[in-house]
Amino acid sequence: MSGLHPLKGDQLNSVSPARNVWLSASAGTGKTQVLSSRVLRLLLQGGVEPDQILCLTFTKAGAAEMATRVNDVLASWVRMDDVALFKDLGAIGAATDRDTQERARSRFAAVLDCPGGGLRIGTIHGFAQWLLSAFPIEAGLRPGTRAMEDRDRDLLMRQVLADLLLEAERSEDASLLEALSALSLRMGLRDIQDFLMRCAEARSLWEGPGGWQPPLRPRVNQLLGLAADEDGSGVADLCSDAAFDCAAVQRCMTMNLGWATKTGTDRASIMCDWLEASPAGRLAGFEDFALCFLRKDGIPLSVTNIEKKQPGYAEHLARVSDCLARVSEMQALVALAARLDPALTLGYRFAKAWDAAKEREGFIDFDDQIRAAAALLTERTSAAWIRYKLDRRFDHVLVDEAQDTNTEQWRIVLDGLVEDFFTGEGQRGDALRTLFVVGDYKQAIFRFQGTSPENFDAARARVKSQ
Repeated sequence: MSGLHPLKGDQLNSVSPARNVWLSASAGTGKTQVLSSRVLRLLLQGGVEPDQILCLTFTKAGAAEMATRVNDVLASWVRMDDVALFKDLGAIGAATDRDTQERARSRFAAVLDCPGGGLRIGTIHGFAQWLLSAFPIEAGLRPGTRAMEDRDRDLLMRQVLADLLLEAERSEDASLLEALSALSLRMGLRDIQDFLMRCAEARSLWEGPGGWQPPLRPRVNQLLGLAADEDGSGVADLCSDAAFDCAAVQRCMTMNLGWATKTGTDRASIMCDWLEASPAGRLAGFEDFALCFLRKDGIPLSVTNIEKKQPGYAEHLARVSDCLARVSEMQALVALAARLDPALTLGYRFAKAWDAAKEREGFIDFDDQIRAAAALLTERTSAAWIRYKLDRRFDHVLVDEAQDTNTEQWRIVLDGLVEDFFTGEGQRGDALRTLFVVGDYKQAIFRFQGTSPENFDAARARVKSQ
């Protein structure tokens, strides 16, 4: 027997089949129960058949759990006595009359009679793969194109990297080999492979208007807030008389001499040498100079003792410390740019080689499937016809774990599947057509794949405005 847990408050309101719902709730609040109850409520509606419902989630495990929950309840309703069925229907806010009970008992058979033998509950990647297999010509896929499995991905990735290195050796491309060597000093093999694959998956970074193309250093500099042509010379400029508070250094030097201790005299000597040097010379001696004012961890030195003989020293030290911080920050940014430039250039080269290898081998990976499906529904010349075909198939779309849905995936849902729910002929008169979205704003864990809480909120705002 099912024995469904009674829904209450917002949970009960959200499963009403006549509502378009956008539900954000934290872990442990029963989101999966609410989603499965929503599916059950839809199935109990007159005129709603199982093949009109599409439920998309982010993981195969989530899809399997959802399908199991719904099917177990439907199977239990077939043989459940009237009293228990009455309680189950009431628990999810459904009508409890005789007609509804009879419909509840018939839904398991209706699901089994669906094309494919069940409800369409799966991952958005699985839906994209189904869509492309149904309309391969319209999607522009070459004959023989096949989905890439994990083993295919690993083997091809290693082959592409090996070919890239061999080509670099043949052409004596020292920069690429040095970039890989530098990465090897900071990362293990698996981390390098993961980095290169993330570069390959970031197609929007390399392609289209504004795409990054070598030489990458100007773009990297601008990303870090540096001048496009900054090559490190600007750090020395920050040490010049015009940029550095040399008057404060001069005052600190004088006060250290007045302190009349060995420590003060040594510091004053270093300050004097630093002031007499050129900007480039000052930068070369910057580390020893900075230790006259700061500890190795960057915290200003104690001024308790020197203040006893030289009151006001702390004020001048603070002014110098501000200048030191500006130089150190720019040094760090320039060093970071110098690291990112060759690493991203290597990533760019790998990304291009990866796309060429996939094309050559006839592979299409998960990200390609999502992009191709989104384009099929929104950009291709047959997009309106494809949407029309789907519009006659799915009247109810449910999205689980929506916080992990990225921009391209939202294009499939909002532009491809439900845009016509709310406008024009797609409304189909009095037919019930709904969108149900559930997620947790705080659990967006796949930001590295382009997901973000901001996407979740933006999609909600768009639907609300329609």
